[in-house]
Amino acid sequence: MRVVYILPSYDENTDTHLYYNYELIRYAAVKLEIFVIVEKAVGVVNLNASFKVLKNKKGFLRFWETYSILRRLKKEGFDRTYVHYSFYGAVAAWLAGGKVYYWNRGMPWLFTRGFWEERIFRFVLKHSTLITGPESLAKEYVNRYGVKRYIVLSNWVDTDRLYPREDKIATKRWFALDPDSKVVLFVHHLSERKGADLIAKIAEGFVGTKVIFFVIGEGPYKAILEEEAKTLPIRTFGAVANKDVGVYFQAADVFIMPSREEGSPHVILDTLAAGTPFVAADVGGTRDLVPENAKEFLCPVGDVKCFQDKINKLLSDKDLYEKIRSDGLEHVKKFDRDTGVQEFVNLFK
Repeated sequence: MRVVYILPSYDENTDTHLYYNYELIRYAAVKLEIFVIVEKAVGVVNLNASFKVLKNKKGFLRFWETYSILRRLKKEGFDRTYVHYSFYGAVAAWLAGGKVYYWNRGMPWLFTRGFWEERIFRFVLKHSTLITGPESLAKEYVNRYGVKRYIVLSNWVDTDRLYPREDKIATKRWFALDPDSKVVLFVHHLSERKGADLIAKIAEGFVGTKVIFFVIGEGPYKAILEEEAKTLPIRTFGAVANKDVGVYFQAADVFIMPSREEGSPHVILDTLAAGTPFVAADVGGTRDLVPENAKEFLCPVGDVKCFQDKINKLLSDKDLYEKIRSDGLEHVKKFDRDTGVQEFVNLFK
């Protein structure tokens, strides 16, 4: 089986979950013949597959270069193209012929695009097989965009990489923290879309306690948050490479995700794999990812008091905390790497 994979960017030190796509390609390339078109790259590309980094980074020239490569590969038997987010890449694949799989997992209807960008996006959704998930999210795409063909593909997590190797007190020593301190962790893009403006409001409820908030990420809200952090128990760390983020999850007592928009959030799988309970906004497909007893810790979008109350509940009830933690570690095994890679391979059979 020969498959073209259009990857929007490659950077081994990315602080995004795009890092999982690199791992996916490396493992899937053992079972499929994959050719990767990389739209942008930083550093040496290592994907265990043949690849081409585009010379042109934007505009019509990038589109034409992508189309030309796809036409050549089509003649060599690469008649399936998997596109991660790049809808211009998806249009080039449609023109080149063959079957197009387009990955998009979010709530794009909440945010406006330019006139032509929106129309190209809708064109791609109607002329490709949408890869998304969970089922509840897929139905939203059907209802809102008239999607005709879709396949639900689970997110997956490297449970081995994130599994806690020591207790939280030992891990906290790396951060020079008092053993009695409690860490609440946020890892995401620092934007209002991901609820970064709610972090300080949530932290206000813990002034004078031994609770400290760790914030990892970059984004437009960073400068404001750093100013807010001066009078609150907040430590900002900036961007941390996804491959190195495990120690932060393992040091944390509670993870928070106050997002206003999510699809099937990878950070929830990360925190489950690290054995760290969470409090999260009940948004997108989040509810479909989590264990039944953890659904109590899903809050209405923007409900600061709910976040504060649920964090306190987890930190004050040791038995409940351990139950949520152990159930999460067991539940996340359903989303392990081998399962995710095999689901991807099965798309093309």
